[in-house]
Amino acid sequence: MNEIEKTTILETYKWIKVKRYIDDDSLSWEERYKRLDSHHIEETTFLINKIREIVKELK
Repeated sequence: MNEIEKTTILETYKWIKVKRYIDDDSLSWEERYKRLDSHHIEETTFLINKIREIVKELK
């Protein structure tokens, strides 16, 4: 990992490749919750994979 990538990770959110969640208040609360939960899983999975990638580089 180069210095630019390190700085980007440490100082910004640009490196996160999951689109920002946008709430849709025209949906029922159940549908909104389901969409939010799905987004959370997608984002968490991405972040876990990124951590694993970084740890592999440290080996």
